Amino acid sequence: MGGGRMSALSLPIDGAASSEFKSFRARTPLFTVSAGRVLVTLTLPERLNAGDVEFARGLAEQAAAYAVEVERLYRSGRRSSSGGSSSGRSSGKGAAA
Repeated sequence: MGGGRMSALSLPIDGAASSEFKSFRARTPLFTVSAGRVLVTLTLPERLNAGDVEFARGLAEQAAAYAVEVERLYRSGRRSSSGGSSSGRSSGKGAAA
């Protein structure tokens, strides 16, 4: 990440939250997360580069790790604390809002 300002958004997820991937023939795909009255859509530039692919792969890896941890906590009957992360962040560069 750059050295400038950073915005942060925390989305409390519950049973009504959703995520959606949309593919298009003539434009780049969209990935959307909806929680409560908040909708976040990840978009990409029309001309993709290697950084965009790296970001998408990192997003998929981190989402898979998140799913494994949520399932582990569910199966153990424990609630997760909203503390820090044990697995690092994706170093994606390519997404533009």
